Amino acid sequence: MATSHRARNTATRKPVKPKPSASSDTAKDAPLNFKVSADFRREFKTYAAQHNKKLNQLLYEAFAALKAKDAG
Repeated sequence: MATSHRARNTATRKPVKPKPSASSDTAKDAPLNFKVSADFRREFKTYAAQHNKKLNQLLYEAFAALKAKDAG
């Protein structure tokens, strides 16, 4: 029995270029790994999702705000 779904040819698709991140001034992003409590992780991810932000974007913005507060 024939199916109505056509096989997708992924070889002809254009590769998706990554969007520039908040750290676009750096040549290459580097991993940053550390542990936080499960409650903090859940709250951080929920906040990011509710504000339509990626986790690294939220971290960049929070760090920039902290530096600005300390400088002022």
